[in-house]
Amino acid sequence: MVRYFCVIFLFASVLTAQDLKFLTGQVGIDLGMAQVQNDVKKLSPLKAGLMSAVVPGSGELYTKSYLKSALFFTVEIVSWYFYFTYTKRGDEQTQRFKQYADENWSVVDYAKWMNEWMTRYGGQDAPIISINPNENLKPWQRIDWLELNQAEEYISRKAGGFSHRLPFYGEQQYYELIGKYHQYAPGWNDFDKNFVPEDVSLLSPTPRFKFYSLERGKANDFYSIATTSAFVIVANHILSAMDATVSAILHNKRVKTEASLNYNFYFGLVAKAKLSVEF
Repeated sequence: MVRYFCVIFLFASVLTAQDLKFLTGQVGIDLGMAQVQNDVKKLSPLKAGLMSAVVPGSGELYTKSYLKSALFFTVEIVSWYFYFTYTKRGDEQTQRFKQYADENWSVVDYAKWMNEWMTRYGGQDAPIISINPNENLKPWQRIDWLELNQAEEYISRKAGGFSHRLPFYGEQQYYELIGKYHQYAPGWNDFDKNFVPEDVSLLSPTPRFKFYSLERGKANDFYSIATTSAFVIVANHILSAMDATVSAILHNKRVKTEASLNYNFYFGLVAKAKLSVEF
């Protein structure tokens, strides 16, 4: 059986050999030695790097680093899944908390409360906010925003505690501030409108204020996960490209493999294999 294998090995070597040498022995029928030297096929580091830069893991597949190829590709798929999933969840949560704010926080109520405060504690120079009496309009359509901000500045000068100016309706900061700072508590529809202290720092968040703040925080958490996923995607492309490039370079360090078939007077045909690697 061994001899049959050796004969098959010899023929295979002849078919694949780049350099086949036969040496004459001293036996009647000299099979000699068939030595095959196969140079390792060189890989392109640039190609490997570009492949992984486009599709992480593909360069590793090119360099036959199958385990790392699977790893980089899996990270890519999972990262994109998290990015799309949590971006969508963030968008949906944003829509929910904005709708909740539009239904439960009114800039008209906020303006009325400030007008009441200025009537009680302000001077003759207190800027009273004009409010359109047409209740068919949306709350943010009934207020002069310039007068609103002037009133906020006036209360801030008189009593402190009003540290921000409400941005125009619909802006990202508009939805952030009304659920973050206590000065906007009077705008929530569960706020006690009869509570008008001179010291505005006594204002405290209502249950709906707190609920809204938590809901807005959830949206931020979802977007944070999506942002982290995007960072992982970029990092995965870069790391995979670098790894594939290095893998191709190391692969090219392998100089040759040698396979030989020798005839030994005592043992007959002897097959040998040798792998040479340079670093």
